[in-house]
Amino acid sequence: MNRRDVLKTGLAAGIAGTAELNASAAEANHFYELRTYQLRNDIQPAKINDFFQGHFLPRMQKLGVGPVGCFNVVAGQFIPSLIVLVDYKSLAEMQATMAATNDKEFLTAWRTFETAADMPYVRYESVLLKAFDAHPKVELPAPADKQADKQPARLFELRTYESRNAFTLRNKVDMFNQEEIKIFRACGIQPVFFGEGVIGTRLPSLTYMVGYENMAARDKAWDTFRANPDWARVKTKPGWTDPEAVSNIHASFLRPTGYSQIR
Repeated sequence: MNRRDVLKTGLAAGIAGTAELNASAAEANHFYELRTYQLRNDIQPAKINDFFQGHFLPRMQKLGVGPVGCFNVVAGQFIPSLIVLVDYKSLAEMQATMAATNDKEFLTAWRTFETAADMPYVRYESVLLKAFDAHPKVELPAPADKQADKQPARLFELRTYESRNAFTLRNKVDMFNQEEIKIFRACGIQPVFFGEGVIGTRLPSLTYMVGYENMAARDKAWDTFRANPDWARVKTKPGWTDPEAVSNIHASFLRPTGYSQIR
């Protein structure tokens, strides 16, 4: 083997090794699919909930995927609508789930649902998110009541922050990873997930979900957050200020369905 071949072989091996390391690092952070199903009448919510409760969630459980959260939007852009969050351990798990076609019962139920004479939904939007380093997977909120059947439906808030470009988005993600998530916890804002947009609309952007016992607890937590001295310090750091890092914010309030695994 001549010197040129040695260099080519070494370079290829180095690239392959780096790719493997990057893949391993990436797979440590989960990936989320976030779907928004826009609904239009009183029949559609019943149909779509029957499908997700009776077929979609059992299939995900069978494949070992999850948790899966299903939420009704109670305040936000599209009412009525159903938000579905699927937590995948890796892109490989997501691809394997999409490629799994041996569940004939599920495929039949899915086809029946999608091809019904009465549209089961108006339209749906799907976004792929990569979990933050400081919050690499979905965190299930601890129940306030030890008896799960007595636990009231929690209030969740879904927020999307748009940025001007990939660099300002990176600053905002760094801000969450290094400081803001810790401040959330200290102020009674319960993190569920944080993800950077990979594929979808409103890019570049990040999306996160937090939970509260109720709206009063939500208002109290945010009042505490705004008065927090660490937040006062963090929000004025060059590159991290809202005018620099965030160009638009979208927020919705959600209630989990009775069958949601995140509640």
